[in-house]
Amino acid sequence: MSLTRVKTRQACLHFGIAQRDATPPVGIFHRFWGAANHDVATGVHRPVRVTVTAFAGNANPSSCSVLVTSDHCLLRPTDMTRMRQAVLDAHPTVSNSRVTFSFGHSHSAGHICSERANQPGGELIASYLDTLQALTIDAVGEATGNMTPARASFAQTDCDMAAHRDFQDLSDDQFVCGFNPENDWDFPVHVVRIRSIDGQELGSLVTYPCHPTTLAWENTLISPDYIGAMRETIESGTAAPCQFLLAPCGDIGPRHGFVGDVSVADSNGTRVGHAALSAWHSLDHVEGDFVYQGPVLSGATLGEWCFQGWPPDTTPFSHDRFHVPLAYRTDLRDIATIESELQDWEQQSQDANASKPDRAGTARAMAERCRREWERVAPLPPGDTYPLQVDILRCGDADIVLVEGEPYHQLQRDLQDAFPDRAIIVGVLSDGSRCSYLPTEHSYKKPLYQVQVSLLAAGCLERLRNAIIERLSTSA
Repeated sequence: MSLTRVKTRQACLHFGIAQRDATPPVGIFHRFWGAANHDVATGVHRPVRVTVTAFAGNANPSSCSVLVTSDHCLLRPTDMTRMRQAVLDAHPTVSNSRVTFSFGHSHSAGHICSERANQPGGELIASYLDTLQALTIDAVGEATGNMTPARASFAQTDCDMAAHRDFQDLSDDQFVCGFNPENDWDFPVHVVRIRSIDGQELGSLVTYPCHPTTLAWENTLISPDYIGAMRETIESGTAAPCQFLLAPCGDIGPRHGFVGDVSVADSNGTRVGHAALSAWHSLDHVEGDFVYQGPVLSGATLGEWCFQGWPPDTTPFSHDRFHVPLAYRTDLRDIATIESELQDWEQQSQDANASKPDRAGTARAMAERCRREWERVAPLPPGDTYPLQVDILRCGDADIVLVEGEPYHQLQRDLQDAFPDRAIIVGVLSDGSRCSYLPTEHSYKKPLYQVQVSLLAAGCLERLRNAIIERLSTSA
């Protein structure tokens, strides 16, 4: 049977957006790589940005949801709690349950963690966090204050800049975190185009599943990685601000990555940006559903299709926050053991020629691994399960799903497969990554980096997926 109508996914809502340049100062603690020889940032490649969007249903525009995104890798729990509370204190009319933070996850935007104050350049972290807080508060005020009636339309395309990154080195059978050419997936670029009711461009929301790890241990510059050039490409083509939301990519990274050449990051970002622009332009003349009008007699018998026009606004809008209890691994090490090992590696690093560390890591890299293990384990809530937070923003024909941590890409694929008639947009690192990676259950059978640093038991991704599907089904 021939289809005679193609549905346009859209939503009517109130929308506001604001951006701030939040680039950390040169000289701040920068090293996010155990293999790095440097500690502090020596310059700036591209600005680091904070973007805030505010959404509300037309039926109740005063009750808005706020999405704060930053190019930073993440904020650790203590700093994240302070940031959230500062925003709520400054904007008491904004509900705590409707404010969500998400991170672009650039590993080159600076290691912004107050617990790293004792590191070289760490003396700049506290004052920078205060600045970041003030900029975020200001942007939230602007975004919520300039909300206007708008229409969002949704499109999707693919981009092969990213690739699967669980690669088996056959020389010794170990798994390394790097380009895996044997798993050739298509990776979606989701684009939300937001226009005022009279057709003015207000902004866009773009998602892509790829770790911002183009730049690695050889790079000493503050950078948003590929996100910067991607955003510049989109904004130059749309004349409107763009908010980036990192999609599930626990096992996904750039095909060409782990380099020090910033031009590679720019190239990667330009590729994603042009793919997003292609999807954005597919919405240029869209007005409602695309409907078959019938045959037209000409030199050939032609089939005429036209946009039907926008329907009356009946857009449902809701913000649902809930928690999914996920079991901890039973083999997590205790804090005392981690601290003892850290002291041993730090001593070995000091005894070695610390000014010329081996890029493969040795004592310096192993000490960094222990610090990160401490930072993952120390703030975990007590008990046998972790309460993983999920936010679902239901916007007309789309659902924006925001989850904690770093789930594998399979989460995105499974959710979209479960709801083929809706646009399912998934963002990760909601409020950071306190729960770490969520690999697929099958991946726990392999000696993978993401499994080694995971905090939750095998099956966590699948249980999270099932809980989200159940919630989306009951709220339909």
